[in-house]
Amino acid sequence: MERIGRFIFKVVSTVLGWAPEGLRGAIADAAALVTFLFSPIRRDNIRKNLSMIGASTGFTLIFGIFRHHARNMVEIFASSRWGAGEIQSRITYDCRDVLDNALKKNRGVILVTAHVGNWERAALFIQSLGYQIHVVAGVQMNRMLTGAIKDAKERRGITVINPEGSYRKLFKALSENGIVALLFDGDIYTSGVEVEFFGKRLRMPKGAIQLSQNTGAPIIGGYCRRIENGRYVIHMENILNGAETRSLPESESLRRLYGKAEEIVRANSDQWCMFRDLWRNAR
Repeated sequence: MERIGRFIFKVVSTVLGWAPEGLRGAIADAAALVTFLFSPIRRDNIRKNLSMIGASTGFTLIFGIFRHHARNMVEIFASSRWGAGEIQSRITYDCRDVLDNALKKNRGVILVTAHVGNWERAALFIQSLGYQIHVVAGVQMNRMLTGAIKDAKERRGITVINPEGSYRKLFKALSENGIVALLFDGDIYTSGVEVEFFGKRLRMPKGAIQLSQNTGAPIIGGYCRRIENGRYVIHMENILNGAETRSLPESESLRRLYGKAEEIVRANSDQWCMFRDLWRNAR
């Protein structure tokens, strides 16, 4: 199965990597339309998620999210053929000092983000600048392609850590002053805690807080937002430093983390690719 997936990934990435951007966009838009039409559960989940955060739930916004996601998927294939110059050429990044200052303590950095914009492009960009970046990832696209996507990332210098039994590897990455990227709205965590998120109580991961408490690594938040003409803007800001996560009550650290998480999602609700019902078990 994985051998077939690697063959498919190689063929598709070769075609999309050399295809003009207009053609890649047309392919993504066609895929978005098909997925939108034949995924009623995904449509309903997006509508509910947007409603829960007080965002618009109109057709244009919901289809736009499918379109953003399809373009992200196309770029996963195409980017395996891009050089550092191609990756960097369309990124606006005016907050590098936030990352550099956080790394000065030599404890690594915990970078938290959400499924907004193009989180995959952000990892490629950060790696292309010479940083060590480690990402926690489970199944990507589907089980057949997961191995091929992992291989493609690691060829670019991005270390992919499986969520099962990953804590020791994350600890080691931070001890080597690396960057650990975590998605706070993912569903692969095993240690969760009930937090308030957009006025509701639901279980969310607390791995970022635990890692910071145990290593002293600071936590910063960020996102990579798609803007016009295939360009992106990366934003980062400080959330908590290691001294704060060790001295504050855990409930306060979680409140600050998920308060910033709300800001990230609210600012990018039109690009929040959350296809599962996040509030299914909320109260």
